Amino acid sequence: METQVRFQSSDGVPLAGVFYTRDGAKGRMPGIVLSHGFAGARYPKMARHLAGLGYGVLAFDFRGYGDSGGERGRVIPAEQAIDIKSAVTWLTRNPEVDPARIGVVGSSLGGSVAIMAVADDPRVRVCVAGCPLGRGDSTFRLQYDTEEKYAAFMKTVEEKKRRKEKLHRFQIVHIPEPLRGFLPQGTPMEFSTDTVEGFLAMNPMEVVSKIAPRPLYIITARDDHVVPAEDSSALKARAGANCDLDLIEKGDHFIFGMDLVIDKIGRWLQKHLPA
Repeated sequence: METQVRFQSSDGVPLAGVFYTRDGAKGRMPGIVLSHGFAGARYPKMARHLAGLGYGVLAFDFRGYGDSGGERGRVIPAEQAIDIKSAVTWLTRNPEVDPARIGVVGSSLGGSVAIMAVADDPRVRVCVAGCPLGRGDSTFRLQYDTEEKYAAFMKTVEEKKRRKEKLHRFQIVHIPEPLRGFLPQGTPMEFSTDTVEGFLAMNPMEVVSKIAPRPLYIITARDDHVVPAEDSSALKARAGANCDLDLIEKGDHFIFGMDLVIDKIGRWLQKHLPA
């Protein structure tokens, strides 16, 4: 069953999503918040698979995306962490969900924000992060791979800020041409300079250890051309023994649509947050 839902973030921004459950489900089920990345894809295939395993899955749009409110083209990870916590609150108040069994699953930027939110929210029992950024400047450093290029990018940001102009999506997070078909229809293509500042203020590496002793699963493709796989390895090293790191050989960045990855995440959740 798929139910359209609307709720408010704790700072008043209206949010929208879909709540997925297995047809005929009885009794209280574990709840999963599914958070999208910078592209804005909700990953319905992932949501339906997890619902079929017995989870209640809330796949929602962050502020500024899809059917949610908020300014389009302004992406602040710290505000997205507020949205995830608000989605957790919605699940805990849903009579179909067991409030003591809540997990957060996020992809890309959504995986990084999931780490940030879960580190600060003891209500969440497990966390899954797909191809997360370890530091806010990871994607910038990947495409602006010399100090000269990085300095030129930051100068461009300052000039755009002064002129109150926006940056193109690919200036912030470069998506190689073969992967651009994964971008959902209607995804924002221009972003404010606040977005760059928001990225730079984000550092999941600083907080990932606070998730322990709760289980954390990080899954990444070694051939990721958008977020360095090294970020996942560094997060694992900082997180500790509670973290399982899964490096698949191929898949590049948009792995949450892959059957292999969907199955792996489902199996991990069944082990650590049984339905």
